[in-house]
Amino acid sequence: GETCTVESTGLSGICRISSDCPIVKEQAQNGIRPTICGFYQLTVPIVCCETNSFIEPNDDTFLNREPNNPDALVYPDNDNEPSRPIRPYIGKSEEKCQEYSKSVTGVVQAIPLVTHTEAISINIVKCDYNGVALIVGGKPASAGEFPFMAAIGFYADNKIEWRCGGTLISEDYVLTAAHCTFTRDGDTPKIVRLGDLDLARDDDGSVHTDYNVRDIVVHPRYRYPQKYNDIALIQLSTIVKFTKFVRPACLYTKPTVEQPQAIATGWGKTDYAAAEISDKLMKVSLNIYSNDRCSQTYQPSKHLPQGVKSNMLCAGELAGGMDTCQGDSGGPLLITKKGNQCKFYVIGITSFGKSCGQANTPAIYTKVSEFVPWIEKTIW
Repeated sequence: GETCTVESTGLSGICRISSDCPIVKEQAQNGIRPTICGFYQLTVPIVCCETNSFIEPNDDTFLNREPNNPDALVYPDNDNEPSRPIRPYIGKSEEKCQEYSKSVTGVVQAIPLVTHTEAISINIVKCDYNGVALIVGGKPASAGEFPFMAAIGFYADNKIEWRCGGTLISEDYVLTAAHCTFTRDGDTPKIVRLGDLDLARDDDGSVHTDYNVRDIVVHPRYRYPQKYNDIALIQLSTIVKFTKFVRPACLYTKPTVEQPQAIATGWGKTDYAAAEISDKLMKVSLNIYSNDRCSQTYQPSKHLPQGVKSNMLCAGELAGGMDTCQGDSGGPLLITKKGNQCKFYVIGITSFGKSCGQANTPAIYTKVSEFVPWIEKTIW
């Protein structure tokens, strides 16, 4: 490779495929940006790797990769003690996210056009939907577009009433709002539908399955009628078989959300005056606002004695016309990350609002990242 200079250290180096330069990964974890020499096929970065810090073909002097864990970096020990793996911490949620996302991420082998002819692995996205178009003011979803969406049903007058939404997040657990786990009459959810698009039709192109409810776990600090800690988990009676139409979403674990917009999905009312919820799954793009903005709308009250708290998210459209509504409760507020539009992260749970789609009235969502430890402890 060509010679180069590492900007962060001033040391000389050689341009290498990023996967052949482990020190770059280590530095990135410490917030140090790599020096980019260029890109292979426009996607794989070629970085300036400090001399003696890269891997040569068939040379394991500087670094070996464990066969069963390509992310585990093993460094030689200067004291001649046994080498031990040094890994970045990956929580259970992210570990499961990677596991569940395998069906929408393929790996191809490519021969680089630089330095050597050893094949490298490149991840490619292979889902049916590469992005979501920018509920109230929303658009109908397509079959398989949101394979984690769950409809939560109650029995009433010998029929099922789909009153809330939820998100499949594991093989047998659905994430929803705590206020979706009971009615004023004391009823609880009895059935969860996965994989559906139109709740009233069987010819919508989707393939749905209904599951009985085995258990309901409400967050221990939820106190109705207050709005705080509005989060619950519903355990299904059997393990879910993942398909094109049914697959878990990932949990967002970072304390802050970097994207300015998110996607909400649900079978809620399509406008505030509607008598019934929508049979069709809807999607809408919403702006994420600071909690200070929502504090202007939601003053301290009987149901919100401490006002808007840090474990809540504020989202909507101040111009009006875009919102979640009755029936959307418990459903997800979602983002995707650059590089894989097939992988959705749940950042919020639809909790409460004022008038659906009214101008200057964003809604409140339970902030999922604040509750990840409780979720992980409960389901894994």
